[in-house]
Amino acid sequence: MTEVKLKDDEKRMLAGEEGHAKQLCMEYLVEAAQIAGAESLIDLDGTGDMHSPGLKLSSYYELTIDDLKELVDKGEHFKIPTFADKSPFPEQPPIDGWEGCPICSYRNEELRHDDPVFHKKALHEEEYELLRKLGMFTSHSCANYLTMTYWPTIGQHCSWFESSQIPYCNAVLGARTNFDGSFATCFLGKAPYWGMHITENRYGTVLIKTDRLIHTDLEWDVYGYAAGEAAGCRVPVLTGTAKPTTSQFQKLNSAIHTGGGVDMYHIPGSTPEAPTLEAAFGGKAPAEEIMVGEAELRKAYDYLNYHKTDRVDMVYLGCPHYNLVDIEKICWKMEGRKVKIPTWIMTNPWLYDICRKMGFLKILTDAGIKLMSGACLAAMGAVPGGVECIAVDTAKQANYVTGCYPDIDSKLQVCYGTTEECLDAAVTGIWRGEWK
Repeated sequence: MTEVKLKDDEKRMLAGEEGHAKQLCMEYLVEAAQIAGAESLIDLDGTGDMHSPGLKLSSYYELTIDDLKELVDKGEHFKIPTFADKSPFPEQPPIDGWEGCPICSYRNEELRHDDPVFHKKALHEEEYELLRKLGMFTSHSCANYLTMTYWPTIGQHCSWFESSQIPYCNAVLGARTNFDGSFATCFLGKAPYWGMHITENRYGTVLIKTDRLIHTDLEWDVYGYAAGEAAGCRVPVLTGTAKPTTSQFQKLNSAIHTGGGVDMYHIPGSTPEAPTLEAAFGGKAPAEEIMVGEAELRKAYDYLNYHKTDRVDMVYLGCPHYNLVDIEKICWKMEGRKVKIPTWIMTNPWLYDICRKMGFLKILTDAGIKLMSGACLAAMGAVPGGVECIAVDTAKQANYVTGCYPDIDSKLQVCYGTTEECLDAAVTGIWRGEWK
């Protein structure tokens, strides 16, 4: 087991001289560092993100409400600006738009997301009131990097947690994080010093080429999934693509961290640490060159489409949470139209209020579409009863969807394709998507 060299302030916290909560957090970080092979902790100077309330750090380390109250009474605060990811609880209801949600079943228990009593209890209001007093920004989003209004800058050390967020922090912003955001890292402002915090680990090691110009939303999504599968946990350098938009970065990041364990990648000329191909590799030659071309893309697309029927029972969009432009585009396409089957869009609570003020919420409601915030189907724990085939527009959701709903006896069928194809299915109830 790696010996972790601690500074004086870290030793004091580990010894319990600064209270039980800090001691518990430091014990957790020391064990995490030992497992990772990190010889020290690093002081964070960027931002933090954590699944919230996040009091259960692991099977062995768990904070209590009383611990939070004690910290608040002492006037303690998170050491770095900290944002709330959506709750990981399997019964988490949406923050907004929960009214009228159908009954779902999770482990033979009915989840009444439309019940005000259930909704209030599941929101963990007492914990969040205390966390806000400690300085948490309760953004409740898997894509809060698009709404936090305060980004870390290039080279700053962060602690984030969520599949699309890790590559966004590392690759797109040029800040540094591992997949380790927690109450402990954010509250103490410290994290194990390993992985993406170390400059040498951030250089590309594998070159990924393609024989098809990647430029549409669907292509970026499928390409991300296939590239992640090819790269595994390595740092790929992606070539042969157009410049991605913000929405395409969302799709790429969530897909590449789902198909593989990619925390960092480079796109020469598009990401900040790769002005050139040579810079992306740190002046070294790639250890491997891999083609993710037409055959590999088609294979990934077919894998993500696992359905025996073209009859769709539900459409779900917003994984990761939709940004404001994505929602506006839906409104343009759906104004004056009406959906035939349940159609849900998920965003974050801060944008939900903007959508209401801009009239987007009314357009979607008039079309029969349910706009919700702060959760996702996985966090809610189940799909509504009777849903056997669902249409989605991201590789992440297509990949995760069957693993999130343990009460479904047979594999939930998934139609995966473009947003436009999903909207067509919402209006017709029939899937007509295809790889073009």
